[in-house]
Amino acid sequence: MKKELELGEKVAAEIEGHWNRIVDPAKIAHVSMIAEKLIPHLERTLPFEVRLIEDKTPNAFALPGGIVFVTTGMLDFVRSDHELAAILAHEFIHTDRRHGMIQVARNERLNLLSLAVVIASKGQGAALLMAGLAQVAIMNNYSRDLEEEADREGLAVLFHAGYEPSGMVTVMERLSEEKLKRPYVDPGIFQSHPDVEDRVNYLIETMRNNGWKLQRKIPLRLLRPRWIDKEGRSSLFLDQTLIWSVPEGVLSKKEMNALVEVLDENLQLELPPYDIHLLEEDGSSVFRIGFSLFLKEPLPVGADPLPQVRERLLQALREAQRKHPLGNYLR
Repeated sequence: MKKELELGEKVAAEIEGHWNRIVDPAKIAHVSMIAEKLIPHLERTLPFEVRLIEDKTPNAFALPGGIVFVTTGMLDFVRSDHELAAILAHEFIHTDRRHGMIQVARNERLNLLSLAVVIASKGQGAALLMAGLAQVAIMNNYSRDLEEEADREGLAVLFHAGYEPSGMVTVMERLSEEKLKRPYVDPGIFQSHPDVEDRVNYLIETMRNNGWKLQRKIPLRLLRPRWIDKEGRSSLFLDQTLIWSVPEGVLSKKEMNALVEVLDENLQLELPPYDIHLLEEDGSSVFRIGFSLFLKEPLPVGADPLPQVRERLLQALREAQRKHPLGNYLR
């Protein structure tokens, strides 16, 4: 392990000779807080550390010995701590499982022991292997099996650390969208071995096999309900879309909170539109989201009618899905 730590520090020094290291205390504290929740769920006891570097391209990469670099572009790119935690968990698995060392050894047709001997020799061969290691790390140029292990095991680390595992799915989909927008950018974390669609598919499969609900809206910070009192009316919004409005004071706080809970629990980006429906039950119109009751007649005097509420809810769902266009919501 000592040689691995030394190697990681040497490669880190080379990297920091090309990129400015960020020393903003607030950014460092924020990233470190997330990392500290993830680290207890890794296999090895390493001095895991996240270092921030100045670069507008969203990227992150891991070195031997526990060092993970994250660019300022990645900090700007992620939409929530859940997505940033997904990036860190993926990279922590790479360094925790020695993926960089394994990949370089494969590239040079060596076993890990031979690789360690060459690096320890400090000759020209060692310098070339260090350069190869830096390239593997920065370009995330891992083979399919190593990339898949980092995806699947990173997903488990996310879940056990208390983060929304769907963040691994959304950030993968969003990075794919970013690559389509900016194809001239060096691959970095966009590198797809296997391709993104396969990665998303097996991540979703892993979540379902573990009984973890797919909830893209949480890491994307979409479809968030809130009540606003204004001009004598209480209005329920989803993001910026008005859903339902009633005269102020008609509903109790308990009733208002109950409606928010129904939306939080049942209205997902993955919900088929036909599961947002008006039905006739016992001679009255009722509005259900999935199997859960949302509203029913009779409504308070002056309340917006149910057909209008349904149309607004569908509009809010469509607008949220447009903000994350590469999600295959009906999969």
